Amino acid sequence: MDFKNKNQEKFKIFLEVTRNLNEIGIIPILVGSLGLSKIIGDFKECEDIDLLVPNNFLEEDFEKIANLMEILGFKLKDEKKFIFDKGKEEVSFQKEDDPDGVIKIKNLVTSEIDGIKFKELSVKDHLNFYEEMLKDENRKKIKGKDDEKKIELIHEFLKRKEKNKEAEYLEGWKRCQADFENYKKRQSENLAEMIKYSNQGMILEILPVLDNFHASTDHIPEDQKGNAWVVGIMHIQKQLEKVLADNGVEEIPVKVGDTFNPEIHEAVHVSSQSTVPSSQSSDLSSREKEDREPLTNNHELITKVILKGYKLGDKIIRAARVIVE
Repeated sequence: MDFKNKNQEKFKIFLEVTRNLNEIGIIPILVGSLGLSKIIGDFKECEDIDLLVPNNFLEEDFEKIANLMEILGFKLKDEKKFIFDKGKEEVSFQKEDDPDGVIKIKNLVTSEIDGIKFKELSVKDHLNFYEEMLKDENRKKIKGKDDEKKIELIHEFLKRKEKNKEAEYLEGWKRCQADFENYKKRQSENLAEMIKYSNQGMILEILPVLDNFHASTDHIPEDQKGNAWVVGIMHIQKQLEKVLADNGVEEIPVKVGDTFNPEIHEAVHVSSQSTVPSSQSSDLSSREKEDREPLTNNHELITKVILKGYKLGDKIIRAARVIVE
């Protein structure tokens, strides 16, 4: 509700009357200035509270409404117009019938506040109603300026609502656009990552072949390095290394005397004084694991490189296998 001070008390009275009407089977329709104020906010203090109720309750069962209003402290002010008052507050009952079709009664939605049920007009229903009232010369003489002011306020409200809706749509579009750009960026990054590491499986199968080349060529006697077959083998080894390098594979630099780093090194054998975590010594024999002493030093040194390590981009695809002490 947009009520602040002007019509808040009147709306409370409306709810109390409606609660009692609900108890006798009536779901009234809130109309008039109070109904319009509920939608667009207070624009003036309403003169009265206008309700529409089924025709038979005014024609045949009016006594039920009269008794109900009496319990609430209202007195019958005008029997012909079905108006009740209590001090300065007035409640007016009118029939639901709408021969000119200005208000589409069957299309009205039932609202509920704290279990109290009532129907209310949409802002466009109010607009149609007041525009229709301007065609009534008698009403126009009495309330024409007031009706015109309400029509003006309704148009201003609809413009604000449309403007807010446009702003909401624009904001939503901007969010969708930003989300889509982020999505494209993520997809592009994922694709680049996938392409970057797509050859990892094949590379891991090639590395043992390169290991075998290194195992052979690292032990060629000096007096045989000039032989044609040795030169050919070395050439093939370099070609293989170049193929891996062209695909983003780099050797992890490691040499004797380096400090052991479990992120890029794998210890395959340790001395009795080693402090290498057990997770890095999976190749130890069970006896070696049992004989290992407690961790005492965090700066083990590499004493021998058993197998070269490699990385693909920033990813370690095989740790260098080393002996530490």
